[in-house]
Amino acid sequence: MRRPVNTNTLILLFLFIAPFAIYWKSIGFEFIASWDDYEYVLNNGLIRGFSVGNLRAIFLEPYFSNYAPLHLLSYSIDFAIWGLDPRGYHLSNILLHSINSALAFLALRRLTKSDFLSLAGAALFALHPLNVENVAWVAERKSLLAALFTFCSIIFYADYREKGRTHLYALSLVFLVLALASKAFAVMLPAVFLCYEIFLRDRRRFIHLIPAFVIAGLFALASVHAHSEGSLAKEALSAEFLFGNVYPTMMPVFWKYIKLIILPSGLSGFYDTAAYDSFLDPVVVSAVLAWVAAFAAVMWKGSGLVRFFFLWFWIWLLPSSNILPLNVYYADRYMYLPAIGAFVLFGYALQKALSYVKLQKAALPILGTVALAFAAVTFFRLDVWKNEVAFWEDTAKKTPTQERVFLNLGYAYEMRGRYDDAERAYMESINIYPTQKAMSNLNMIREKKEFMRKRQEIDSGRQ
Repeated sequence: MRRPVNTNTLILLFLFIAPFAIYWKSIGFEFIASWDDYEYVLNNGLIRGFSVGNLRAIFLEPYFSNYAPLHLLSYSIDFAIWGLDPRGYHLSNILLHSINSALAFLALRRLTKSDFLSLAGAALFALHPLNVENVAWVAERKSLLAALFTFCSIIFYADYREKGRTHLYALSLVFLVLALASKAFAVMLPAVFLCYEIFLRDRRRFIHLIPAFVIAGLFALASVHAHSEGSLAKEALSAEFLFGNVYPTMMPVFWKYIKLIILPSGLSGFYDTAAYDSFLDPVVVSAVLAWVAAFAAVMWKGSGLVRFFFLWFWIWLLPSSNILPLNVYYADRYMYLPAIGAFVLFGYALQKALSYVKLQKAALPILGTVALAFAAVTFFRLDVWKNEVAFWEDTAKKTPTQERVFLNLGYAYEMRGRYDDAERAYMESINIYPTQKAMSNLNMIREKKEFMRKRQEIDSGRQ
């Protein structure tokens, strides 16, 4: 007699297959050379073979102001299998996200003790269009890898606290190290463990967290050193710049993330950001007061689970909150882990609301409808990432005031021999802000056009 299939097994299969099916068309996408794929893959000699020199550089030296050796090592494995065929690299990203979707359910199941909340968090994570950037962009694989090891670390940590077996905690620490070696945001994982103890455990323990905080602290120092050595000017770390520009500007940005989670329209590879130079600006004051009210309400009235997942959002957002200035104020990719907190809270609010009106059975159909709507947006959003021209054309429409966007659009046109379009894009970049790079590219494209014109005249004369 056949054993019935476990419900959780079916959920795990769905969570793996659904994102895999939606993202499958990205297999045919190209690299986005002007958006980090060139540096990390196409022109990265370190991934072309497992020589001692390459491995030493990968594991002992920062690369482009980041220390993420497993990120680079994953490309080495891809290169050994696929060479520079982009299909293999996209397949790896799809597989990682599909695995992450299943692991998210397993991790959330241990945190929430609820199949529905775990399904809500994992299904919306698997299908939400905010994650298109992480999956369809080859160079953003570091987030996928770090999330995979983060989920594994959480699973083993929760199992350790349930069963008390030391080897499970050891495995949790191993996966913590692997997550840290994939992307620096994993330094926040010990803070998640701490919140787990405070809000989700009846019998709390803290002393055993010391090794996790020490490990994360060492990686944090290495990451800050790599970041400051490569891309941060000293003036960018001044209190005047941080408190007079960066931090006030970030206050409204946090609400923009909430808007993108709830209503993911107008998604872009690069966003315009309204800059604010004072905490006394009315917009900044409103944003700060709204967050203070939200924190107060959650901490005063919220259950332990609500508090935990509210703080989950902030814990995972902290590394990309411009505490140390980044090249951009906000981006879709920064929501890969933080948004899970919002997804679980949506499931919690849905359950509570339906319980109040005695329509509990409607929870799953409503969740399915929301997930399906997000999946549809994801499927069509993917087309933007199929090649450089499609990506930068879409970004230019949504972010028409950034010179860098038109500079990269011009490059994309130039690489396809569309010299007239490239010239117009470079001119638009210069009109916004005249960088030396844009002016140099414009001169070169005009020289190419003149060379082509003369060559056509010679060919016509021969005929």
